[in-house]
Amino acid sequence: MTVDVLHSVSEIPADAWDAMAQELDIDADRGYLRFREYLESGQSVMVTARESGTLRGALHGALTTPRTGLASHPWKFIGSEAVLRLAEDDPDAEQARRTQRDLAGAQQPASATDAEPLWQILDRRFGSCYVIRGFDNSQVILEPGLDAVTAERVTGRLIQEAQSAALDHGAGAVVFPFVRPGDRMLRGVLAEQGFHGGVTTAASAFRLDGCSTYDQYLEALPSRRRRRYRQEERQLLASGLSTGEIDLVPNAGRIAELEAQTLARHGGRPDPEAIRRARTVLAEALPAAVRVPAVHRDDLLIACALHLLGRRSSLFMAYGCDYDVADRGPSYPWACFYHPIRMAVEHGAGTVRLGLEGFEAKTQRGAVVEAREMWIWVPDSGTGKQPGTLLDFLDARNTAYLRRYTG
Repeated sequence: MTVDVLHSVSEIPADAWDAMAQELDIDADRGYLRFREYLESGQSVMVTARESGTLRGALHGALTTPRTGLASHPWKFIGSEAVLRLAEDDPDAEQARRTQRDLAGAQQPASATDAEPLWQILDRRFGSCYVIRGFDNSQVILEPGLDAVTAERVTGRLIQEAQSAALDHGAGAVVFPFVRPGDRMLRGVLAEQGFHGGVTTAASAFRLDGCSTYDQYLEALPSRRRRRYRQEERQLLASGLSTGEIDLVPNAGRIAELEAQTLARHGGRPDPEAIRRARTVLAEALPAAVRVPAVHRDDLLIACALHLLGRRSSLFMAYGCDYDVADRGPSYPWACFYHPIRMAVEHGAGTVRLGLEGFEAKTQRGAVVEAREMWIWVPDSGTGKQPGTLLDFLDARNTAYLRRYTG
């Protein structure tokens, strides 16, 4: 087996990549991986395995930097207060915060204003991370049809090389942040290679279960949920708003403005021009996959969502809204949920993948929530106990929290 370390999926000929990945989901598409490389601030690192000249498997990820976003930076994620899943007026909140800081190796601050961000402490203690992630999961991209023994052997070799590559690039950890609990083979190989895992978040999706029409999907829903779908769609029709799909590139400026408003409303500090450039890159990378359900009041675009439609699933990438428009009706559920379900059914895709977090609105409309485990490896076994212990603490809190959505 020949294993190589590359710095872009573009270094692999398109025909060689497509021969391995063309039957996989859209987040294994070469264009999608190029888009992820554009998004990440750190160096892209890709590990590939070949046998007899044929590509058998790959890992795709990037190194973290201080500018890496929360979802792609493990230290920012497990160092955030959000991952503690504190309830409003939680009597144990202060103890949970204290435990999180202790397990991260931080000194307890004299006051909240004196507290150094935990991610900076973890980054200083363990170094940057080589992070292997896709849209809502961390997976080994494998050639379809490999038998179980070969798949496990290829996976093990790729992960070993990823550990070496991380150290060669100056990173202090290798992290698979969004592993599916049902991926028994990957979890087993990670454990054998010295990784430590725990539940820290979850992904959600609508499962279309072979439905051939939207009405068939609705009929399979519980009656209360079915009434909600129909009521919100009727409200939208009666609101005087118009709906439909629009092209991304000619509308990228306005779409970016709306996405920036939504990010700012949730505490972010977005750069609309950076969002516009990213949307243009995405349209160039996956021109046939981009879908933008849009809501207009007269000629003004007031809300839209961005989805990628693949053979197996669609991916919900972003939502944007003009919050200065008071009467937007149910624009959000139509653009994010109802139209994408119609779209997926019409094109034979079996799943509408909604990404991480934001469980309440999604589960109210029937999305299924599935936990995601973060698996971390650090080379120093003594130091490595710290992130492992912190993961155990977060695993217990997140597993208990997610029961309200997963049953």
